[in-house]
Amino acid sequence: MPSMSTRPQSSQPIAAGEADELRCPADAGPAWQAACAAGLDMSLVEMNLQRTPWERWLAHDEALRFSLRLRKAVEEYYG
Repeated sequence: MPSMSTRPQSSQPIAAGEADELRCPADAGPAWQAACAAGLDMSLVEMNLQRTPWERWLAHDEALRFSLRLRKAVEEYYG
């Protein structure tokens, strides 16, 4: 599977016109190209595809637990 990592490695700003090239590599499939053309930021997808299923599950579980704690805190605060 070709690497989909397209985020710049430096902290330099991206010049106009370069952002599309960085987000949509030449070897991207049609669905990926359509997402890029629609203006979607694919960096989170790329990052998650580099994780193992177990790592993705742990990240999801952590986000879910945070969401539930936040909901409980809001309900306690606002009644």
